[in-house]
Amino acid sequence: MLREDCVRPLRLRLFGLTVLVTALTVAQASAANRGVRIGPGKGDFQFRDERGDRSKEITVFTYLPPDVDSSKAPIVFVMHGHHRSAESYRNNWAKHADKYGFMVLAPLFDEEQWGQGQYSYASVVTKSGRIRDPAKWSFTVVEHLFDEVKAATGNTNPQYFLYGFSEGGQFVHRLVLLLPQARYARAVVGTPGWYTMPRFDVKYPYGLGDSPATEASVRTSLGRDVVLLLGDQDTDPNHEELRSTRQAEAQGPHRVARGQTFFREAAKRAAALNTRFGWRLRYVRGAEHRPSQMSATAAELLMAPEVAKGR
Repeated sequence: MLREDCVRPLRLRLFGLTVLVTALTVAQASAANRGVRIGPGKGDFQFRDERGDRSKEITVFTYLPPDVDSSKAPIVFVMHGHHRSAESYRNNWAKHADKYGFMVLAPLFDEEQWGQGQYSYASVVTKSGRIRDPAKWSFTVVEHLFDEVKAATGNTNPQYFLYGFSEGGQFVHRLVLLLPQARYARAVVGTPGWYTMPRFDVKYPYGLGDSPATEASVRTSLGRDVVLLLGDQDTDPNHEELRSTRQAEAQGPHRVARGQTFFREAAKRAAALNTRFGWRLRYVRGAEHRPSQMSATAAELLMAPEVAKGR
């Protein structure tokens, strides 16, 4: 048996090796993405996730207000919906970035590379039920992209802000549930059409059964700073983009009802686990299922929570 005075130096050497390997991996990824450029105004760049799925190249649309320092600007990820119009989302959020002084990153998860649910849910579990490598999940792309942008701009913020509308809202709430330690400061989930319920007796993606989530990870997720944002007129049960499977319809007849079901389930789960519940539910008056009707309130919730709490 090794004495403790022998084991401790070995542990230190192993720790140092781990740090070195991690640093080299990040450095290699940074070298591979030297094309990351974020200057004043609108722009875009190509991102290849060298720490994840290297086979997929993602276009990232950006906006930085002309009078904002890229090294200090809060970083806001805006996740597109089913139509994958990331550029128009960037364009719509530019005025909010001007108002609050943040950087917009709107990554495009295109249909060819991220179709059939690979964007919003299916990158986690294969059709055969095997858990994919978390480094290759669509959700993890945000974490890796955050590091690359920080490296390229010298940005000093330790956390980012996250918003998604419709299918982008699906993306965001699943990131919250499946990446409990993700570095978002606040996440706003914008009116998804259906949800992954925080319960283990329902199989993923409608629940967390057979997913990598655990009771411990769910406790963490439920305690995070998350806002569920619904348009109070998003109540069309026959909307062309509303999922109509048996499991989805069990969550409610339309997006408002399904969101309310999800929020109640999350609060119930937090109580059952005897853990803090940090989520909030908010509505946008008069909003139907249109991203332009939701973005101003979403930006306010992300950047001015002291105002939003008074709603």
